[in-house]
Amino acid sequence: MRFRDLIWKISTTAILFFLLIAPVVPADQEEKFNLAEFRKGIEGKIQKRTLANGLRVIAMQQTSSPTVACYLKIGVGSSDEPFDQSGTAHFLEHLLFKGTKQMGTTDFAAEKVYLEQIEADGERIDSLERALLNPLLTDAERRKMTAALAVLHDRLERWQKKAQQYIISEEDSQAYSLAGQMGYNAYMTADVTNYQIKLPAHRLEMWAELESNRFLDPVLREFYPERKVIKEERRMRYDSRPTSLLYELFLKTAYGFSPYGKPVIGFEKSMHRLRLRETREFFNANYVPSRMVIAIVGDIEFEKTFRIIDKYFGRLKARPAPEFPPTVYEPQKGRRLAWLEAKNSPAMITGWSRPPVTHKDDRALEVLSRLLGDGQQSRLVNRLVIRDKLAGDVKVGSSTPGEKLDNQFTIFADVFDAAHYSDIEKAIADELEKLKTEGPAPEELQKIKNRYIAEIVHTLQQNAGMADTLSYYELLLNDYGKMFTVFEEISEIDPARIRQVVAAYFRETTNTTVYLKPMGK
Repeated sequence: MRFRDLIWKISTTAILFFLLIAPVVPADQEEKFNLAEFRKGIEGKIQKRTLANGLRVIAMQQTSSPTVACYLKIGVGSSDEPFDQSGTAHFLEHLLFKGTKQMGTTDFAAEKVYLEQIEADGERIDSLERALLNPLLTDAERRKMTAALAVLHDRLERWQKKAQQYIISEEDSQAYSLAGQMGYNAYMTADVTNYQIKLPAHRLEMWAELESNRFLDPVLREFYPERKVIKEERRMRYDSRPTSLLYELFLKTAYGFSPYGKPVIGFEKSMHRLRLRETREFFNANYVPSRMVIAIVGDIEFEKTFRIIDKYFGRLKARPAPEFPPTVYEPQKGRRLAWLEAKNSPAMITGWSRPPVTHKDDRALEVLSRLLGDGQQSRLVNRLVIRDKLAGDVKVGSSTPGEKLDNQFTIFADVFDAAHYSDIEKAIADELEKLKTEGPAPEELQKIKNRYIAEIVHTLQQNAGMADTLSYYELLLNDYGKMFTVFEEISEIDPARIRQVVAAYFRETTNTTVYLKPMGK
């Protein structure tokens, strides 16, 4: 399974679609499923258009309920950030809910006066705080800057109070609630930022207008209060949770200064230095129409839907896509180890380098992750948790922390005793060696494949799952049609294929392992 911030779940790259009006195919009848008929029936329900500005729109007609699921994905994640601006993409996900010139304010013209003062003094504060990092400053220079900061902080607080009188918090959320929304939310990963909602079908134009305004002319209001919010989120999700800090250490150790070397939320030392000007520049450079995909699934008419999307999202100006991050992942030439000391029970993460989702081995690596860690009968859970009682939990992820670039196949173990780290590593090595030399038993492999397909079917019995999948495949694989090959890819995986991928990727020279060492032990 896929690994995201130590929360384990089925990845969207493991998601296919299912014809919602067709009966569910039981997992044990997989071989009887007629893929040709399935494809023929579903392809006529999907249409794709590309707007003049490069934004791609995928629509699927599904009339089983009078609703639509709308998913908007942007190919922007933490992997697109410079290291000194880590956390910017996540911060923007928050800020883009703050409204526009029309939404979130009672009087933008009056509010704008204070927003300009807030930005001016905020930039002065950030410049002075960065200047104070200079170790060569004299005591007199440091005192002068500190005094100036106190004056600026006091003035900034006054501007923010003045601006606050015009702000309507969460006005978009209120509007959507009145319109009957469900699931209004956003998420982001190392690769993707996603905005989603489910609405009555006749509210599609409302959604198109509000969401296009979000990207057409956003107002990054409440920037400095929201910066404190994400710092608090960081403290709750990472700094107070040693296993999250262990995950962060794993990313640093495995990836260094390559794009996946930082957590989605950002580093603690850089979050409070995120600047408004730089954040706006990041938005303008990265949130371009050619990096956006919209998927709409539900009770729609194709031509009407495309007209609505073009009317509103067509207003976004075409801009050049940014250059790909210049720092790339360097292939490992030896094992990498690191320790984190913390007040916590022991835990470990071990991983091996692997290629991106576009590689031919991706599906086999996903099946392998399930053989090792999906359920009590999986090899590592059965051995480490149930039989040997060395760990309280074991999770296996086929791609950490994303799929777009070279990434890591990872195993997380919640360990009972740090003295047993070597025993756990030996057990992992033993199980991998068995799979490399013997392969899985055919019935064991078939059971895993059946469960995999059953999860796919279950996920996509809802419009939201379909919209999520369509937009994800189009964005990361540049072709939603590649979803059609998933059943074939799964069915073609045999024991020899599993032996092959284990032999290819699980070598000591490509391994990274981090350990949590309880304090005082």
